[in-house]
Amino acid sequence: MAQEIIVENDEAKPPRSWDFFLTVFLLFLLLVLTVIFLVLGFGLSVATLGCADSSESCNGVVISAGTVLATVGPALVALAGIVTSIVFIARRRVSFVVPLVACLAVVGFFTLGSWLVRLAIP
Repeated sequence: MAQEIIVENDEAKPPRSWDFFLTVFLLFLLLVLTVIFLVLGFGLSVATLGCADSSESCNGVVISAGTVLATVGPALVALAGIVTSIVFIARRRVSFVVPLVACLAVVGFFTLGSWLVRLAIP
């Protein structure tokens, strides 16, 4: 009986249009950032060309880890952010925070991955 009251209260909440539109805008921004960082992440693998001319050896494991972190990390964070935002919108909770945090996490993953790649090349 207590769960029926909770369900009825969730359905009785009025929709917040400002939250919905802000969430959609931030999700669009998240998708744009993810595509940009995916393209730039694939470009990080070109960084190994500098290792061919260098007399010092490059750390291939760190370059691979940085490239994977910079390409796969933003995609996974974006996917999780989109799914979580849809769930929050369906439950009529404040949802604009989720894509905002996901945008920051996408930038962080790419920055960390590119830093690792730069660290591995002398």
